[in-house]
Amino acid sequence: MDGMDPFEARLLFGNMLENLSGSQATIDRAVAFALRSAEMADDLFECVSEKLEKLHVPPRLNVLLVVDGILGGRGGAAGPAWHDLVCKDVVRLVQAVVPETPGGDSNVAQTRKVAAGWRRRGVFDAATLDRIDRLLEARAGAGGGGGGAPAAAETGMRNQDILKRIEEDRERHKRHKEDAWIRPAYEPPERELAACWDAASDFGDADWAEIAVDAEEHRRDCRPLAA
Repeated sequence: MDGMDPFEARLLFGNMLENLSGSQATIDRAVAFALRSAEMADDLFECVSEKLEKLHVPPRLNVLLVVDGILGGRGGAAGPAWHDLVCKDVVRLVQAVVPETPGGDSNVAQTRKVAAGWRRRGVFDAATLDRIDRLLEARAGAGGGGGGAPAAAETGMRNQDILKRIEEDRERHKRHKEDAWIRPAYEPPERELAACWDAASDFGDADWAEIAVDAEEHRRDCRPLAA
């Protein structure tokens, strides 16, 4: 950015990351700054890595949401510099957001939604996305799949912070549902079909039973009336 050196940019961006909340406005502000400062992507990405090490575990999820926004979530458009930096280190970033702690447990469900969005948009290669999925599945199996806010005694969070986190999670869930309908303009039509196909469940006994019920209702409705 004109008139700002990398040191100043890191200070400003770091302050934005430290003051993130579940509010979309704070996340969008950090995303916009990162995209405007693409020529300093290396310095700002180092700042992201530092904050993911230093912040308490629950707020690290908001930093991941900034990364997601930079990569194209909610209509953003990452430059190649940002994409290449994140791609090389994305598994470590996810590990930092969902460490094997109660606070990390509380981040698993939302992180899985972010990762699902990356797969839907084709942000990373399949091998990288598979590694992330295996990591999150292992964490969910260890007790991180509930998706609800953990008890204050388990995380050290105050009750007020727990209530705030619950409200933020509701807002994130709403945004994820909205994002599921957003398709990039450059996306081949068959990718949307593939995403719907992958999301569909296997055809099973319940489906056959439903077809039988529908067929019986159709026969009953088409039965000629008695004279």
